[in-house]
Amino acid sequence: MISDNRLMQVRTSIIETARRAAGMSQQELAREARTAQSAISEYESGRKSPTLAVTERLLAAASADLVVVPRVEFFYDEEPGGRLFFVPDRLWSVPPPLCFARVRLLGSEALGEKPVWVLSQRRDRIRFYELVLIHGTPEMIREAVDGALLVDAWRHLTLPESIREAWDPLIAAAKGRRDTVRNIVPAPENEWI
Repeated sequence: MISDNRLMQVRTSIIETARRAAGMSQQELAREARTAQSAISEYESGRKSPTLAVTERLLAAASADLVVVPRVEFFYDEEPGGRLFFVPDRLWSVPPPLCFARVRLLGSEALGEKPVWVLSQRRDRIRFYELVLIHGTPEMIREAVDGALLVDAWRHLTLPESIREAWDPLIAAAKGRRDTVRNIVPAPENEWI
């Protein structure tokens, strides 16, 4: 799968990703983090490896956080006709703008489908998710299918029964209990804008 979004095509360091997301130059990040611009350059190029503490400080200077995300493991299953498909052990998030990117599904033309899908358009996203869940590899699925958007589209997807049955427990788990209400406590009034 190929995207027209640069983040999906080029692997960058987390420091560079955070810096660019904040709209900062290396010099600006260095000034904010109280370090040398040459150190930022070395970290971003991989010539030098920062400690965890340094990484956290640089990310904080770029208004970003370092988080741990559980790894998604995929297992394969088989349709009655013998074709394999993949199912993860949990759903995950694909951050914006990647979850709404324009993507090219290589080989979709052979299936009689269009080559480029606009995931920000619900109809495109639903059809793309169908194709990827049926024909995709774990990497394709992980890169483009957002868990929340999949749950939202689930009842509209046309899937073979074996694939639907394999994914149904994940969708049900993601929906959680519907008889509870989460309390969101607003900030004190003087902190509201």
